[in-house]
Order: sequence, then structure tokens, then C-alpha cells
Amino acid sequence: MRRLHSPYVLAPDARADARVHDPTHGGEGNVLFLQVGELWASNPSLQLLGMMIELARELDARVRNDDFETYRTVFETYVHPDDAAQAALARAGRRRQVVGAAVPFGVGVLLGVMALLLRRQG
Repeated sequence: MRRLHSPYVLAPDARADARVHDPTHGGEGNVLFLQVGELWASNPSLQLLGMMIELARELDARVRNDDFETYRTVFETYVHPDDAAQAALARAGRRRQVVGAAVPFGVGVLLGVMALLLRRQG
């Protein structure tokens, strides 16, 4: 971490093999976990995400999000060829979630319209 001129330090952690954190800032957004040979963070701060991207460059590695998009910068992502199939599955899963949530809403609206029409006729 010193090579990156980063305030982050490596420390033991009960939830993972180790954690990387900035001791001057609290919160889960500033913690990077090492677990089973992978580094991960839950909702990283922009500062931590930037450090992760720098570290990945030093290690000839990549930083991916939950949608299998790789970060070029904190604000720019792309789908790496190695992750194209997984990214497509993630997008399809999101579409299914949207459709799954929309169907009950649509049925409710339809039933409401039908009830309104029946009241007007009766």
C-alpha cells in the first residue's frame, strides 16, 4: 500500500482472511476484504474504489462490480471479454426481476380498472 501512497493498512478480520482499511476513516464503505484469494468491498467509497483500481493496475488485475463490469476509472466501466457471458446473465436476471415486479402491479391495475367499470355499469 505504501507504493500507492495510500493511507490504507492491512489488518486481521473475523469475517475474512484480512481487511484493508483506512484507520483515519470509519464505515464499511472504506473497508476492503481479502477472502479466499479475492479482494472485495461492499459499497466502496469513491476513495476506496479509486485505490482498488490503482492496486489492480499494479497487480495486472481488474476491479469488477456486481454486474461483471470492469472499472477503467471510478466513473467508467466496460464489459471485459472474459466476463461477457456472466454480464449477459446478470442483465437477463435484472430484466426478469423487473418483469417479475411489473406483472403483479399490472394485474392490480387491471383488476382496479375492471372494478371501476363494473361500478359504473351497476
